[in-house]
Amino acid sequence: MFADIYKENGVFLGDRFGVPYPEAFGHPLAEYRALTTTAGLIDLCHWGVLRIAGSDRVRFLHSLVTHGIASLEIGEASHCALTTVKGKLVAELLVLRRGDELLVLMSQGDVHAVADAIDTHIVADDVIVDDASGRFAVLSVEGPKAREVVRRVFPGEPIPSERLRFIDADYQGTPVAILNNQVTGEKGLQVIVAAEGARRMRDYLIQSGRAEDMALVGRAAWNMRRVEAGLPWFGADVSDNFPAECRLEHLVSFEKGCFLGQEPLARMHHRGHPNWLLVGLAPAGGSFPVRTPAFFSVESAHTLPSDREQAERALRALDLSAVVPANAPLRAAGNGGKPSGRVTSAVFSPKLQSPLLMGYVRTGLAEAGQELLLSLGEADIVLTVTPLPVQ
Repeated sequence: MFADIYKENGVFLGDRFGVPYPEAFGHPLAEYRALTTTAGLIDLCHWGVLRIAGSDRVRFLHSLVTHGIASLEIGEASHCALTTVKGKLVAELLVLRRGDELLVLMSQGDVHAVADAIDTHIVADDVIVDDASGRFAVLSVEGPKAREVVRRVFPGEPIPSERLRFIDADYQGTPVAILNNQVTGEKGLQVIVAAEGARRMRDYLIQSGRAEDMALVGRAAWNMRRVEAGLPWFGADVSDNFPAECRLEHLVSFEKGCFLGQEPLARMHHRGHPNWLLVGLAPAGGSFPVRTPAFFSVESAHTLPSDREQAERALRALDLSAVVPANAPLRAAGNGGKPSGRVTSAVFSPKLQSPLLMGYVRTGLAEAGQELLLSLGEADIVLTVTPLPVQ
């Protein structure tokens, strides 16, 4: 939506979302500090949007997704998922119930795969599916001061204080929806705006955020915070997984009745457990082959330089991908070298002041305090299973 602005003002060290979005706009630790102490603005430019209309829309979608839709009142949203018939995740969804339609936000996953899955199951139902991804923008204001930032832009509106509640509003002739939801583990409000008003809305939010020292947040700071919060990313931590494996079982209701993939998920929930679990992993005793960067102090982040050269240096120092390769194997001590898991994400954690990883381990090894070995070159690094979110 704002690719031209980002290319001019952002720092790019790789394309992680399939759309142009910077690793940082300034110093990543300054962005992290704003996100956790004041407010940060994230453009959810990779989200897909579906509009579902027709007299059978609620009953139909309720029968497909993993959480209840039928009981939603107008102004309420459901955080749910779409799975395959075998119970594997296809997408993470937010379904907003409006008076004459359902607005489906594709927070993670392929919007085309979801639209195709929905179309496949329409038989004699009065359901109309419209892929509106290019006609909407979703801007997320997150952090302790997020509410103040949004309220300043919409002073006369009843900003929702309860999570997954939303209002439809109008700003100078531009229709918007304001949803209480977040993607970082902080408090958040998401502004869903028609594409023709997106640039103005972004500018209004930035102007409002100046009073709260709000920062634009790039992928690096967002990544650090979401790993600390234990929030998995599709494409990194989620691929061909069951919800219970990857910390997303809360998206599934086993009381709502039938849905796509219900039987295998219900069997796993009531009669067994997944073979793998996504856990947090921290270096035991602080040992790690990469030193914590000398500038790694969130408390003093407001004094850090934020020009592009300094931002690029900071990003390279914080980037663990060259040290911990994707899917690096984990093993339990004494198991003869047999893999017992794999790493999926690796960041420096400001809260822990040390590296923090996410990865899959055998269920029997997922208890907090369990030690596993990560082989990096010829060295074995001891990691300890760490509860998420980090407190």
